[in-house]
Amino acid sequence: MAVEIKERGHVRLPAFLERGFSDLRREVVARRRCSMCGTCAAFCDKIGIEDGEPRFIEDYDTVCGLCYTVCPRTFLPRAEIEQKIFGKVSNDDDVLGVYRACYEARTKKADVGERGQDGGVVTSILAYALATEAIDCAVLTTANGDWRPRTEVARDYEALKEGAGTKYTLYPSVIGVREAQEEGCSAIAFVGLPCQIQGLRKAETANANQPYELRIDGVKLLIGLFCTKNYNEELLDFVNEQVPLERVKKFDIKGKELLVYDNDGGVVSISLNDLEVFVGDGCSVCTDFTAELADISVGSVGSAEGWSTVITRTERGDELVRGASESGYIEVKDIKAKGLELIKRQAVKKRKRVEETEL
Repeated sequence: MAVEIKERGHVRLPAFLERGFSDLRREVVARRRCSMCGTCAAFCDKIGIEDGEPRFIEDYDTVCGLCYTVCPRTFLPRAEIEQKIFGKVSNDDDVLGVYRACYEARTKKADVGERGQDGGVVTSILAYALATEAIDCAVLTTANGDWRPRTEVARDYEALKEGAGTKYTLYPSVIGVREAQEEGCSAIAFVGLPCQIQGLRKAETANANQPYELRIDGVKLLIGLFCTKNYNEELLDFVNEQVPLERVKKFDIKGKELLVYDNDGGVVSISLNDLEVFVGDGCSVCTDFTAELADISVGSVGSAEGWSTVITRTERGDELVRGASESGYIEVKDIKAKGLELIKRQAVKKRKRVEETEL
């Protein structure tokens, strides 16, 4: 990214640091591009999340540029981030981004398999990372009894299991990174959606260009989840009319349906077409299906029933997946060519959807 430099006092700052929260609100929130990732609120204590969007909670905007800098919807210097994180830059044909290996995987822990999504590998990889002290906590999006999402700073195996399973509602989960830092964690893993991974990578990459310190160094592992689109919390109210949320055991998306599993073993299928009204506004501009800037990306597309697709992108991510396999936490096998092609088709489909929307 070519960065225009302006003078401010005795410090030369990138031009985007001239932007403040009012610019962020006008260019992102008002234009309905906000993904509600929570990155702005995670790194600035003057910003809070209210009524599903970021709000400045003080009277005076200091125009420090921090919120504008880390927001994944203002600009995304993908090539700069890829070069720093992966040591190479993807081209337009690399629809899955930069990666080292792609596997099918599933947990070998029975208690994880009962709770986890698909192959349950995210929980098991994190368990291995905790056991080997590669991390000292994991920031997860978990849910209360009514399936309203919240962040959890998991420090042990039992807490990891409580956070297992996908939540299909938007939540500013990056704020959990700040919570982990405030609790004294110094080796943090974060599990989140592509937009959330983008925000954290922007903070990491921008750190060298800032006149102040972004507290990002403690984030050691980013696990990204495949994502076509996500939904606001009104989805839960809609589901509650069909299945009381306190009876829901698990959600899953297969094909063109949202599957709602209840505690009695029943399954209610809801067409995704009926849920379009609940799709988050910011999803309309996102082209990233496989969380291309993560250390490890995980999803169900491309793998057999009961298995997860695992894409390793960094040396750290690949070592953790191989270590978890060798230590008996997960079982892995090379993904089939047919499965890899299916993932690529989904990635292309998401990109084209955004391109067609912007025409």
